[in-house]
Amino acid sequence: MKQQNIEKINNGVFDDAVLRDFVFSFAKVMKEKIFQRFYREERGSEEKRFAEYLLVELVRTLLCMPPVTFYYYLRHDKGLRELLKLEELKTIGNYEDFDRKRKYLKMHLDRIMKRNLKTDGGNLFVLDLTIGESDVNKLRKGKAVKEGLIDLEFLHSMTKGTVVGFQAAYLINLSKLSFEKLKIYSKHAEKKRIWREMVNDELGTKQGKIKSVIADAGFFAYVNYLDTARLRVIPVIKSRSDCKEKLMKKLENCPSNLVWFGKKYRTQLEELLDEFREILQKTMKWVENYDDFKDLRGKIEHIFKAAKMIFGMDNMHVYFRKHCFWKAFIILYMSSLLLQFLNLNGINKNRAIPLLAQNRHFS
Repeated sequence: MKQQNIEKINNGVFDDAVLRDFVFSFAKVMKEKIFQRFYREERGSEEKRFAEYLLVELVRTLLCMPPVTFYYYLRHDKGLRELLKLEELKTIGNYEDFDRKRKYLKMHLDRIMKRNLKTDGGNLFVLDLTIGESDVNKLRKGKAVKEGLIDLEFLHSMTKGTVVGFQAAYLINLSKLSFEKLKIYSKHAEKKRIWREMVNDELGTKQGKIKSVIADAGFFAYVNYLDTARLRVIPVIKSRSDCKEKLMKKLENCPSNLVWFGKKYRTQLEELLDEFREILQKTMKWVENYDDFKDLRGKIEHIFKAAKMIFGMDNMHVYFRKHCFWKAFIILYMSSLLLQFLNLNGINKNRAIPLLAQNRHFS
């Protein structure tokens, strides 16, 4: 991206020329650095269609164009055609056909979600939630639930028939600013269950690398600390002030993982126990100093800010769990890519996100 346009954005200027340079530069990085990573020729055309679909969604969303307008613009803009070089989704018909079918495709989304602009790994993660709602005022009858039109678990108010609500749980690799896992839950899902499925099941290990997960006080539960520590994950959860003393005692007396005493880990037992004590010590230290992680958590807030302000996370018209997953996946994935692009180019996030959002609302 041109340096003069980066400076304009950082100074709060966002005209058509800046927008075009921003979108074209973003699309170029996306295509060159990521596109080939989740498309391999031997895997067939479905993954390529998904890659092109994601690319189209990124560009048209930032340009604030509905699909029909975007393809009309694409047909008359040689520079954009040469940049995107679409093969599977060349026309609006190709796009609409894939858009109808994509939610039913059995693709390896877990693998796709882990691809990002940077390649270095990291052991520091953040677990966060964002709430989404869909207006269903026209669907007041219980018949809609019975026939499966509305996902019953997502129903927020059966008597009022107002909204379908859901939580998108988002496990973020902080070092890469990309997400490792996304899962959709009802608004009333227990935080213990979310933590177990998103952290313990995803990151827990018997002898692998030690990882750390930061989360807010909503995930506070003694079991979340103790079970997670036994799986070689340091839980950095904001503790409740009236429970801190009891938590410390439980951590001091936390029993080790019994699996380590089996034949498989016998030669590593001493090392595993030493590392377990280290995990407990770090957990207790970070319970006392949770505020030190405020700046790190602040980075993640920008992803959700972009998801809601730019990509429409706050206005998702979906009524089924599988539809919701696809929509949330695409929005949050695009948001994480956008934040990486801003970081790579030294663009002020607090300037760029509101400017892009303003462009969206005024277009």
